[in-house]
Amino acid sequence: MKTTRFLPTAIFALALLFTVGCGGSKPTVTDAAVTGNKRLSDTPEAELEKKLTQQQRESVPWGVGVGVSTDRQMARTESIAQAQAATARNSKLMVTGLLDAYAKNVNGEAKRITEDKINNFVDTQIEGSYVYETIMEFNEQDKKYSIYTLVLLDPDRIAEALKAAMDNQEEMELRVASEKMQEKLEQMKAEYRGLKK
Repeated sequence: MKTTRFLPTAIFALALLFTVGCGGSKPTVTDAAVTGNKRLSDTPEAELEKKLTQQQRESVPWGVGVGVSTDRQMARTESIAQAQAATARNSKLMVTGLLDAYAKNVNGEAKRITEDKINNFVDTQIEGSYVYETIMEFNEQDKKYSIYTLVLLDPDRIAEALKAAMDNQEEMELRVASEKMQEKLEQMKAEYRGLKK
């Protein structure tokens, strides 16, 4: 008789332990975007990145930079410089991707020289990149500005660099690749024009 009364209590206790052990506690937050007890839904960098569609991120050279300073103009200058550096890296990856996709049968040295010429051109043109969006934060405690900048580079600049580099090449495959790449570049330009409206 005692066993019969004890059984429901034991089942209830086991069920309670099982529930607490398998999901009754909250998961530990290990996200980098945590400030004190408040979890941020999006970092400013991610927020800026979301200003571009997936297609635009794949088509238009872009980069995000951050600058932190007690002087607002210095923070802005640093954030733009970092964004331009990121845009230049992104541009070079795009150039490498274009050459790999369209110049498969090209002599390795000719391809490398062409890539280097285009990358050098991008480095000289990056100053003309376009500041698309900025997020500014001010920390009252340490009196510092955090400025996040999204920068875009006009694909026309890559197209110009590509043309200049290809014009000096004697390899027929590179010339053919150049023509094929123009279609991709036209798509890139169209995406960029859509962003500047």
